[in-house]
Amino acid sequence: MGTRDGMEARLIPSRGYAFLPVEAGGVYGMGWRRGLQGIWRTVRGAVQAWWEMRRRRPQAVFTTGGFVSIPAALAAAWWGIPILVYLPDIEPGLAVRVLARLAAWVAVTAPEAEKAFPRRSVVVTGYPVRRALVEAARAREDARRRGLARWRFHPEVPVVLVFGGSRGARRLNQAVARHLEALTAEAQVLHLTGPADLEAMRRRRMALPPERQARYQPVAYLEEEMGEALAMADLAVCRAGASTLGELPLFGLPAVLVPYPYVRRHQERNAAYLVQHGGAVMIPDEEVEGRLGEVVRDLLRSPGRLSEMRHRIAALARPEAADCLAALVMEWIKGHGSIPAGFRVGRGE
Repeated sequence: MGTRDGMEARLIPSRGYAFLPVEAGGVYGMGWRRGLQGIWRTVRGAVQAWWEMRRRRPQAVFTTGGFVSIPAALAAAWWGIPILVYLPDIEPGLAVRVLARLAAWVAVTAPEAEKAFPRRSVVVTGYPVRRALVEAARAREDARRRGLARWRFHPEVPVVLVFGGSRGARRLNQAVARHLEALTAEAQVLHLTGPADLEAMRRRRMALPPERQARYQPVAYLEEEMGEALAMADLAVCRAGASTLGELPLFGLPAVLVPYPYVRRHQERNAAYLVQHGGAVMIPDEEVEGRLGEVVRDLLRSPGRLSEMRHRIAALARPEAADCLAALVMEWIKGHGSIPAGFRVGRGE
């Protein structure tokens, strides 16, 4: 289930799965007028989900939180269908905190997230990463060579990968534009700009000296090629969304993290987790335009430090996370309401 205007409405059917649209709306931090609209849309969505649950009779509902999950969870609770919650971030949002009260069990990305659910059954699984990325990480050298060839980068020059999510990140793009000469003096840069800023960054590229233009490649968005980009990079500059907790460790990729200010609490906690484990450094969003070039330069000029960061972030990888989550759901269904005794989730199991 999801909303008609969310990315899921495009991504799920394109992969051959049934997609059931329901209405939903945010409430927290939206202002009273939009908050009331969100409540009304959620009530309508819960009624829509109620009918779908009645018609389809699912054996379990698996959710990752967010306001879009509330209608399905309310309908599932009404029908007595077990709810299985997964928290991608380190810090749970309001929706996950509410859902956890209704859930049979909660899965989390890292042990640091367990304390948010002191009276629930919690399982640490890691963050589920797309199969294509897992395969690229397992054959990293091959993926790296393909990436270097695709973007015509020199194998002896470091590569910095900049990305801000599927739509890009305006503040990151502005920081790259401001520091582009300094960045290309130290490294080759693959920049996922998002569609809105692609043309502006292409024009910025043309303003570089001819010998530097080959060191900077702006692209709107990557999907299937993202594994090659991650395998090829020596350093990432990115937001601190939940996916960074899985993808960066999977590739052993050190990062400069710039938490998105409008979900500051969640992204700052994600970034702090990677920083505390020695795999990343963090720059506040309001400082990135002034500091990006200096921070990247200092890291690239400290190969020993970068190597240690690479080792530490790789130690957090859980490439089996998606399989563990799937196994938990299936074992729940087979066990008729409980995780069977002796079922363990861990590395390689």
